[in-house]
Amino acid sequence: MIIYHHAKPIIQEAAVGAALRPLRLLDAMREVGEEVIEITGPGPARVKKAARIPAVLPEDAVFYSESVVVPPALTWIRRRPWRMNFDYNLIRNLHRRGVPTGLFYRDIYWVLEETKAVSLRSFIRHRLTPAFARRELKHYERSLDVLFLPHKNMMHHVPGSFPDTEIRTLPPGGELQELSRGGNREEGRLNLLYVGNIAPPHYDLRPYIKAMDEIDCATMDVITRENALAHHGELYKFDERTNVTVSHAHGVGLHPFYGRADLALAVRDDNEYLAFAMPVKIFEAISFGVPLVVSAGLKVVAELVKRENLGWVVESPQGFHKLLRHLADSPAELEAARARVVAARERHSWKARARKILEVLRNARG
Repeated sequence: MIIYHHAKPIIQEAAVGAALRPLRLLDAMREVGEEVIEITGPGPARVKKAARIPAVLPEDAVFYSESVVVPPALTWIRRRPWRMNFDYNLIRNLHRRGVPTGLFYRDIYWVLEETKAVSLRSFIRHRLTPAFARRELKHYERSLDVLFLPHKNMMHHVPGSFPDTEIRTLPPGGELQELSRGGNREEGRLNLLYVGNIAPPHYDLRPYIKAMDEIDCATMDVITRENALAHHGELYKFDERTNVTVSHAHGVGLHPFYGRADLALAVRDDNEYLAFAMPVKIFEAISFGVPLVVSAGLKVVAELVKRENLGWVVESPQGFHKLLRHLADSPAELEAARARVVAARERHSWKARARKILEVLRNARG
């Protein structure tokens, strides 16, 4: 049995990583045959669901929480401030009952961002949220057996010592997809796919778009949100590109793009905040059997790609340009990479992540 907690509603049509991850892991827990007590939704709904936790739990019962971007206390503060410790007390009480407790801590942006407050919104983001987040971590120091992070390197920035808590890396996963190869691929010509933000400076795709202009052996599909295109599309001049197209898609709408992709591109600026980022789209590409091309700025992703030989790491747009020319002339090398990615799909699935959570928590108390 697993008591599965998330301090927001589970969104069935989730399209972005922050909402997709809680949904996929909840589904995966059920798919691996685990009995699930779900404590999710708005605050009052969580209170009602928690009241149904049995007084006597089976010996293999564990607790796992998928954190939200803001501290749970802030989800109560507007209407029921007297309940602001509900979620923390839930974890503490289960911990005291001997239930192994684990939580995935999503983000540490409030530590690494500059502190400023020039409006109510920025005051909440830069002053109020950090104060509540530090308080949140104090609760977790006393009540968690395992703290899961996107990557353990993030722990260098997490306030607090967590002396009695095991720290574990828990990246996203992927849903195993039907494998297909784009039948329209021309010999000596590659199809690339980029899915994500295009907002400079951290997600500045322009040097790579420029590199695409200088070669005739590849095309690229760029998939981004409509608001990102509205705000930043003019910087890219997509309508002037001959081998780069831009589209909006999510969920099953992405399947045709992955189906014809030879390579999935992921690039980020090299900065402290993104150094431990593990984007969902990395594992989505793996689930379709698509080899990866990642920039060195995505440090822990680059380490994964190198360690498991799932694609290539490029140091610069110039290196990207050179790599594409090489791969266009080396189809056997590309096929070998694809075979390795296909073989890695199961170990990077959401089911594999669910099994790992259960294994780690059940071993946490010996």
